[in-house]
Amino acid sequence: METTENKTTLCPRGSFTKLARYVSVYFWYLRANWLSLMAYPWEFFITNTAGIAYSLGSVAAVGILFTQIKAIGDWGFAQVLLIYGLSILSRSLFHLFWVNLMSLPAMIKDGTFDILLVRPLNPLFQVVAGYLDDDDWGELITAGILIWTSLGMLGKKTSLGILWALSSGIFGSLIFASIHIAANGVSFFTVENSGFTSLAWTLDEFSRYPRDIYGKTARVVITWVFPVAFASFFPAQLLFQDNSMVLWALGTPFVAALTLAAALRFWEFALNHYQGAGH
Repeated sequence: METTENKTTLCPRGSFTKLARYVSVYFWYLRANWLSLMAYPWEFFITNTAGIAYSLGSVAAVGILFTQIKAIGDWGFAQVLLIYGLSILSRSLFHLFWVNLMSLPAMIKDGTFDILLVRPLNPLFQVVAGYLDDDDWGELITAGILIWTSLGMLGKKTSLGILWALSSGIFGSLIFASIHIAANGVSFFTVENSGFTSLAWTLDEFSRYPRDIYGKTARVVITWVFPVAFASFFPAQLLFQDNSMVLWALGTPFVAALTLAAALRFWEFALNHYQGAGH
């Protein structure tokens, strides 16, 4: 028998009301988290300044490499810099807004996840909204510097180019989030899943450089299995105006949507099999 609640859920008006409610609640979560970060402003400033220095140091290593070689594969310095910048943008957005997924195994292990199940909010929403990262704002600034610089070097510093780069960062962050939702969702079966979370973190690193420099197996994995290549490499092709890769680049939003949908389905499946703390 279909309940009133189910009818409301299926009704577009009811769905819009529900979405508006979650947006409102998320705003208050963000506000509380931001106020928490600003309780120690100097620590926040120093931590993120160090993050900028660390990120730029990594880029400097790439720059030094290009003083010895003209290209990595078929890719010049400006192209590699853009791919690197898009990767950092996607990763920093993921880290800032989704990093609390890393806490899921611990929450399941100590039983605090069960508290989320009795609240009138989606458990995944509560996990994600429950924490705003404090040390990746510097990386976000670094990503902006790298993308701005590389677009200028490539002659693509246009409104459309900048808009596409920003959009790619959002889609890329959803791809990273999807991978980590699935990796940490395994905790509902195993509780301890450090191997899966470590694998997810390692896969993130493959997005920093051109896909073509990796072996055939790695290229297949980062394109079709864990599609991190769509977080940086393929979106960059639209800005490189590589006609052979335009469709791949334009497929980025669809890959992000499909990956997220698959991750959410797995999350629901895993959550339905969760037996609770102590079982």
